[in-house]
Amino acid sequence: MTRQQYRQQSTGDGSEEGRQSFTSQSRTAQKIEQEQLTSEQKMYRLRRRLNIAIIALVIAIIIVYLILFFVK
Repeated sequence: MTRQQYRQQSTGDGSEEGRQSFTSQSRTAQKIEQEQLTSEQKMYRLRRRLNIAIIALVIAIIIVYLILFFVK
């Protein structure tokens, strides 16, 4: 909240239109924050899945190498 908006709100001189724009600004900020949080959660989930896939591939490569080394 800017100082001007705070002064208008405290003195009661702020028009209804000004209050609505302030409310819509805060709702917009909340929506952006929610989208950002959601994208961060998606990134975390994807990062975790990729780590699991990499670990599984490394283990599979080691198993294949051991099979090829010991079976002749």
